[in-house]
Amino acid sequence: MDDKLDLTLPDRKVGSLRPSKLIPVLLFCLLVIGATNLFFALYGSRQGDTSSDTGLSPEAARELALKLERQGIRDGAADAWKEYLSQAGVGTSERAKVWYRIGKIYQEAGVYEQALEAYYRSEGYRRIPELESDLSRRIQECLEASGKFAALRYELADRVGIDKTEASAGEEVLAEIGIHKITKSELDRRIEEQIERQLAQLKAFVAEDLIQIRKEAMLKHLSNAQERRRLLSRIVLEEILYRKAREDKLGEDPDVRAILRDAERSILAQQVLEKEMAGQIKITPGDLQTYYEAHKPQYVEPEQVQISHILTKDRETADTLLKRLDQGERFADLAKEYSLDDTTRDRAGEIDGWIRKGESIPGMGESEEVIKTVFDTGAGEVSKQTIQSDKGFHIIKVRGRKAEHERTFDDVRSEVYRDLRSQKESEVQQTLLSQLKERYNVVIHASRFQAKPSEDPAEKDNKRPGAKKTQ
Repeated sequence: MDDKLDLTLPDRKVGSLRPSKLIPVLLFCLLVIGATNLFFALYGSRQGDTSSDTGLSPEAARELALKLERQGIRDGAADAWKEYLSQAGVGTSERAKVWYRIGKIYQEAGVYEQALEAYYRSEGYRRIPELESDLSRRIQECLEASGKFAALRYELADRVGIDKTEASAGEEVLAEIGIHKITKSELDRRIEEQIERQLAQLKAFVAEDLIQIRKEAMLKHLSNAQERRRLLSRIVLEEILYRKAREDKLGEDPDVRAILRDAERSILAQQVLEKEMAGQIKITPGDLQTYYEAHKPQYVEPEQVQISHILTKDRETADTLLKRLDQGERFADLAKEYSLDDTTRDRAGEIDGWIRKGESIPGMGESEEVIKTVFDTGAGEVSKQTIQSDKGFHIIKVRGRKAEHERTFDDVRSEVYRDLRSQKESEVQQTLLSQLKERYNVVIHASRFQAKPSEDPAEKDNKRPGAKKTQ
């Protein structure tokens, strides 16, 4: 027996592994190797640099938030605190405190709805005893500042805790339309929305702080049971009519659809303007004071008088009465006996109110002669001459006078606001319209609206079909 090991390989049979079968095997191996290398490359890079796509570390986000707060960059500070919360593994107490801090940032920036959200989130995580009193006060301030007086009432009732019935009363059902229920809180919300829409029309004329006062007064007026019931009835009536219109498919009627399209176009156009103005028009007390100082002559109160008169049918009667007045007879007695003005006779000839220089005088007009006679007469005196109008002849007595004077800023604050806002609205509107005309290629052919020169009648006849030309 031959003990030597045979280390030779047996001869490979030609054709046992064909090239067509070898290629797929090699490709598969290459794919496996490539995938393995890619996995280690990505995993290794992620392990080596953890800051590439995870944002700031919790400590860095906190430092950034504090720095932005100190510099008064409120939006950035709020975002940084949110990033801190998303990165840091903090407990509910810390989260409650941070959300409270975010709420303060928003409140100081005047973004009251976001402040409310942050305060409510703070309470949602945990009620912190040392913050509870201040947080309740701030929620109340935000509700007041954003004009949510109905929500404020329920909020206070809920927080005070003395009488929980008022808070639960918000869910009291006042009316039912099928399965739809109109609750007390919904009615309050609808009333508030209605008032907001009405007050929105006054923004061009009334300062923001006065609008809030006006809103409180309107809410107080609408708080009585009779007014609330009337508004509820209107809401119900509108709802059932709307449902009937839907059932009748009025929305598919061509005429109704045309009306709706026109209404939609008008409303949306108005909303664009209001949004643009809300974003650009910010009037501060300092702006009002500056505008007032620059336009003081505009707010000067002209000379004013209070007058009484005796109306007669002719000059002779008027002259006779003037003589009797000169002899000491009382103006009031003669007015009651002889004046033909039924409106003022029983009041001794008194014309109500103050008359400003330059304005029309009731029953006498605004001619230069009338105004000169009235304003040249001293207080307590009777005019030396009569005034003629289309009603007859007047004897004038000036009961009181006010000299021309400059009105103070406090006296004309509402007027100043209206004038300044009107100016700013006009500027914003003109700028916006110019931009939009350019964007949408607007061309108005004004020349085509000019009246054409009148033609000679003979020329018109000659232009008629079949007409013979005149020689």
